[in-house]
Amino acid sequence: MMDIILAYYLTYNLFGLGHEDRQNQGYIMRSKRKKLMKTSGVGIILILLMLSVVAFAQSPNYFLYPDVLTSGELKHSVGLGLADLPEDQVEESSDFIRGPIFNYQIRYGLPENFNIYGAVNSNLITWHFSLGPRWHYQKDRLAIGLGYDIAYWFGELNQFGYKSNIHGWFNYPNLTVGYSFDKFAISLKGELILQTSLTTKSDDVEVSSSYNTFNGTIIGIYIEQPLWKDQIVLIGLKMYYAKFYYPIWAAFPTFDRYFYIPEITIGFNL
Repeated sequence: MMDIILAYYLTYNLFGLGHEDRQNQGYIMRSKRKKLMKTSGVGIILILLMLSVVAFAQSPNYFLYPDVLTSGELKHSVGLGLADLPEDQVEESSDFIRGPIFNYQIRYGLPENFNIYGAVNSNLITWHFSLGPRWHYQKDRLAIGLGYDIAYWFGELNQFGYKSNIHGWFNYPNLTVGYSFDKFAISLKGELILQTSLTTKSDDVEVSSSYNTFNGTIIGIYIEQPLWKDQIVLIGLKMYYAKFYYPIWAAFPTFDRYFYIPEITIGFNL
């Protein structure tokens, strides 16, 4: 029951549900659409968690919980994320930018507590591929994971009067701490976002940069719990504090300051 309360509190407060809409008529319409998306997300999370309270798995197939994998062991997960985007960056943007981000993640066990992590994320106009090594340590119910992911991403937009594309590289040093309870596991993950290169092209104008830039941080909290039989549902909240949130590149953001962007994640471990 505590995990249901936690999920509801996080989604309700951190996404700003319940605040008064602004009086500007255009903003009211956008706010109603966003509130519908947020309320639907809260409903899905609560339903999944209520179902998972009554389920039990003999050997939980946790994914983000940093347990030690045996050599050759394979785990993977599919899901989607939905972010509350800053209005001053995406006020007039397409629904492609506001839409959910689909993801597929994989872990492959190696000797000496190492494993390889890979992921693919996409909102159709943007693709993000990451790969990196992980080292995990587990003692009883407590597990710790150290990792370093390298990601290549690109996007292309040839509609709405635009002909633009972008590609670049990110590095993500990360640390995960998890604890496994009797019927669920909770993990806290921290990441740094290091931008190592970025190239943008609009029509015939191309701009490139190849210097290392600190772009921000990501703090994520995740709950994994049996849903039915050996199926595990993953519920998470990722909190970005970054200058550049890559899925909204097509909105052509020009602000040179940090933004807080919360993102709800829902997935299933396969």
